[in-house]
Amino acid sequence: MLPLRRIINRLKPWLMCSLICCLVPQHALARSVLVVLSDFSPSYNQVLTAIQQYARIKPRVATLDQIRVSDSQTEIILAVGTRACERMLSIYYPNTQLICTFLPSATFQRLKSKLLPRNSHAAVSAIFIDQPLSRQVRLARLIAPDARVLGSALGDNNLDLRHELRRSARLEDFSLSLVELTQKDNPVERLTPIIEHSDLFLVIPDSSVFNRAVSKWLLYLSLRHKVPVIGFSASYTNAGATASVHSSPEQIGRQSAEWVNRLLQGGTIPPVSYPLYFDISVNPIAARTLDIDPLSADNLKMELTRLEVGH
Repeated sequence: MLPLRRIINRLKPWLMCSLICCLVPQHALARSVLVVLSDFSPSYNQVLTAIQQYARIKPRVATLDQIRVSDSQTEIILAVGTRACERMLSIYYPNTQLICTFLPSATFQRLKSKLLPRNSHAAVSAIFIDQPLSRQVRLARLIAPDARVLGSALGDNNLDLRHELRRSARLEDFSLSLVELTQKDNPVERLTPIIEHSDLFLVIPDSSVFNRAVSKWLLYLSLRHKVPVIGFSASYTNAGATASVHSSPEQIGRQSAEWVNRLLQGGTIPPVSYPLYFDISVNPIAARTLDIDPLSADNLKMELTRLEVGH
């Protein structure tokens, strides 16, 4: 007869498997999750690390050179970045739940319209990297409670946002001064009068408009005319914007994992979404130069969160 200790040791793996089966729903154990990375850049790896941290089951991970058409039949797929999203949309398999994450909203809409033009009811969704305009405009109002004119610019990549931008500005009681730029325009020449006649300027990310040279000129003009700039990244804040709202790769990875967990529990795929989690960065030197009262990133974030919950 075996000693009691040896019997217990032999039973340990079985007991652990039984415990896992009790804690995790059976339909979750039976399902598979694939994470497709556009490449192994640091930002994509940070998204992946957060997904692995928060997801209830360990996903399989693949890069674009490892993907085969048969992988499109995986039940739940997270495509991280634009290239991964484009690839998985191009081989989309019916009944697969595909979430594109960590890519611009305009890019996702363009890719889906191009690659799934007649499949509007497909189980495809996305978590964008850019912030909702309503959040950015509310931050502008918090920065300058008495401001009247909000300046901004849209390039070719973001012209579809014009109606939402006007709506968000109107809800915060701003008069919007908007310029729409094409690749033929001289952006500095077109932006200068907008900045001169605005109380604040909102930068909406668009590579066709705001390259590094244009951004430097915009920040210089804003300081010269004492117009606070609301940016979209911590680096924009560091460069001279008064404040910015942005989401980190880890925050988007966490939200992505939470969506996967929802699907594993039998839930439906959520609609396309801007980041749920976000941070605020402030530039105290810019604020002081513009005669703005000292700003607290934590207080601004708390107030923005409160306003969003109220809506």
